[in-house]
Amino acid sequence: MPTALSWFSAALLVDSPAKGATTPSKQLPDPKGLQYVPALDGLRAVAILLVLIHHGLQPQTFAGFLGVDIFFALSGFLITTILLTELKRNHRIRLGLFYWRRAVRLYPALLIAIVAILPFGLLVRGSKHLIEVALAATYLTPVAGQFFGKAGLTWLQTWSLGIEEIFYLMWPFALILLFSRRVAGKWIVALTLGILLDGAQLMMGWTGQDASYFLRAGGLFLGCSFALWLAEHTDVRFTPSWGYSGALVIAIAVVAAGFRPSLNSLAYIAAAAGTVAIIASIVAGDRSRFCLKTVLSVRPVVYVGKISYELYIWHYPVAILIMLATGTDQLINVGWYAIPASAVLAVLTHQALVKPAAKWKTKFS
Repeated sequence: MPTALSWFSAALLVDSPAKGATTPSKQLPDPKGLQYVPALDGLRAVAILLVLIHHGLQPQTFAGFLGVDIFFALSGFLITTILLTELKRNHRIRLGLFYWRRAVRLYPALLIAIVAILPFGLLVRGSKHLIEVALAATYLTPVAGQFFGKAGLTWLQTWSLGIEEIFYLMWPFALILLFSRRVAGKWIVALTLGILLDGAQLMMGWTGQDASYFLRAGGLFLGCSFALWLAEHTDVRFTPSWGYSGALVIAIAVVAAGFRPSLNSLAYIAAAAGTVAIIASIVAGDRSRFCLKTVLSVRPVVYVGKISYELYIWHYPVAILIMLATGTDQLINVGWYAIPASAVLAVLTHQALVKPAAKWKTKFS
């Protein structure tokens, strides 16, 4: 997502090969490619539905926040696969083009929601809303929350967008560095990063400290690690049992964290690991048809996955502001109509932006 740094990078590097990005073809991985897989959008649908239910039921306990960890693992896998495919085809990573495409896909929907909600937010929240908007628009919500304890309320859900933005800015450079060195098992580097972040998160949980926004990024690197591993092991096939096991792990994590909040840190890891197992069964399966992939590929499910980003942006500020405007202090009192209303806004936003965004994404290709 675009910050000043990403726009600066785009301006400098859009037509230039990245330093160190050129690598002999025989040293490059052979990723699976970028063929569209509907079931992965179906997996996004599961993630966003968990998040919507979690917020819609508050303060009732439901660990749907683990949907964020599903998003993280999936994003790490897909972004790494995109970068590896370009590296294989062009012997370089065009950083400017990468940032441009991310900006075109992600930023317009956020800006539209911010502008549309602004008058209502000012009416309900006053000047506080301006600060929250500034943090959301610059993807600094997790920084403000982590280091200053002031992430705000209306746009609090944008903490995860901020984490992904930092990932987008740093991970391409890390890949360039990795592939400028003849080091086997590059996936181990990503896995190590994930383990370090997850391990630190576990330690915080065991000592009773609050969860860290930044340590949740461990799921991103689990997804990255699998993409790198799969590029080095293209002949490996995973049976449907991997997908079913991954779904079971996620379900157990949601239930366990719902009953025992002390297990949250472990649940974050379990949700990300379960997601990687599902991805493995979908993109590197043994070609046998299985129920989980079929369900995730059903058109309505896939469509929900396609608009999951817009749903994520709209649902929380709409529900929060309606909650405050109606004088209640519980989202569950308004969620049953606020979240469906935000879904309508999400559909309209998605439909209005998809075709224009597709044109702009290829403008500088």
